[in-house]
Amino acid sequence: MEIISETDFANSANGFIPNYFIDISRYLDKKIEIMKVYESELGNPPFPRSIENIKAIATFRGATAGVNFAEAFILIKGVEH
Repeated sequence: MEIISETDFANSANGFIPNYFIDISRYLDKKIEIMKVYESELGNPPFPRSIENIKAIATFRGATAGVNFAEAFILIKGVEH
């Protein structure tokens, strides 16, 4: 799971420039449900791991990928079977 405090707020010369996206549209509700189990990891907005911000980043990455909701990654090496 992408956490914007780790990707967009990080002090890196290269930054986080994803080149691989996974459509999570079918799974976003389940992801939110599972995240609620880890209550101590969630906070209120503007905390990056708030339910609202998890949905917001999934929406933003989905718009980038042309789907409703997505997670973003930097693919360094891919192997398909």
